[in-house]
Amino acid sequence: CLFDGCNKKFGRKENIRAHVQTHLGDRQFRCNHCGKCFVRQHDLKRHAKIHSGDKPHKCPCGNGFARQDALTRHRQRGVCDG
Repeated sequence: CLFDGCNKKFGRKENIRAHVQTHLGDRQFRCNHCGKCFVRQHDLKRHAKIHSGDKPHKCPCGNGFARQDALTRHRQRGVCDG
């Protein structure tokens, strides 16, 4: 990324394009539930799962998560025995 102070690097053109939009404030996809905005529609769809109340990804400690990556982060942080 060529923006001053940003050291991110990308291997694909579409990824750098989406990243540059974050610097420009171009977040055209808005969540109807909370108002959070996203650069890519894919990110909005992924975000929307947190509002469904469905938490199919369970940790042995009893916590549930709407997304697999949230469960993975939870387990990597070592905050539970799961």
